[in-house]
Amino acid sequence: MKKRNITEFQVLSEIIRKQPHIKQKEIAENLGVTVQAVSEHIRNLVKEGYVKSRGRGEYVVTEKGLRKLKNWISEFRDYLDEINTAVYRYKDIWPAIANEDIEDGEIVYLFMRRGLLYASKEPKGKAKAKVLYGGKKGEDISICEIKGIIDVPKGKVIVFRIPPEVVGGSRAVNYDLIKEIMNELDNYVIATMGTVAYVVASKLNVEPEIRFAVPEAIVNACNRGCNVIALITGKMAEKVIKKLDNSRISYTVLDATKEKEKRQNIKIN
Repeated sequence: MKKRNITEFQVLSEIIRKQPHIKQKEIAENLGVTVQAVSEHIRNLVKEGYVKSRGRGEYVVTEKGLRKLKNWISEFRDYLDEINTAVYRYKDIWPAIANEDIEDGEIVYLFMRRGLLYASKEPKGKAKAKVLYGGKKGEDISICEIKGIIDVPKGKVIVFRIPPEVVGGSRAVNYDLIKEIMNELDNYVIATMGTVAYVVASKLNVEPEIRFAVPEAIVNACNRGCNVIALITGKMAEKVIKKLDNSRISYTVLDATKEKEKRQNIKIN
C-alpha cells in the first residue's frame, strides 16, 4: 500500500466516522497533516466517486467508497500481518534453561525437554547458540545467534482408562500398572480428565499438569516434544482418542482396572 493511499484511507475513515459534518482542520490534527493536504485528498476522493459533497462542508461516503474502504482495510490488515511477522523474526535474544552451570559467552547446544528449551555444554543435537547471560543449573539464561534446527520429536501418549465411580472408581484401579509405565516412560507430563482420574493422580502422589481443555492440551504437549500419561475417566477416553487420531499423535490405550492387568495395546499410530 502506497503512502498516498494510506493517507487517503485515513481521510476516508475519518469521513465515515463523522459524516456528514466534516471539519477538515479536525481531521488534519488527528492525522498529523496539513489542512491543505486533507482538502486535496477529499477533492481526489470526490473525483473518484468515493465521497459525495452536499455543500457547506457536508460529505458522505458513497457505496463505491464503502467498497473501496473495505478493500483498503483488507490490504492494510495483510500489510500489518507482514510487519508483525517481521518483528518476531527480528527477535534475537531467547530464554533457555541451563542444563548445568553456564558462563557468559559460552557456546551451548539446544534441546527440548518437557516442552521447554534447555541449553547444555554437552552435545545434545545440531542446534547451537551463544550465551549472552549465563546462570546456574536450572536458572533461566539468555541466548543469541542461534544456528541450526532444534530437534523437537513429537511425543506419544499412554491413555489409561480409569474406571468410573459406578464400577468402583479409584478403588478399582491397578496402580502397579500405572507406576510401571511411569517408571518406563521418560520426559512425560500427567493429564487427568474427570474427578476419579484426578483422585487416582493424588493417590499416586503426582500433580497433573493438564486438567483443562485436556484433548487439545495433550496434542499441544506432544507437538512440543512431551510424552503424556493421560488418566481419563470412563467414556471420556473416546473424546481424547478421537482428538489424537485427528492430530496423528501416536498413542497406546491401557485399561487401568484391577481385573485387567494385561496391557491392551489398542492402537499405535
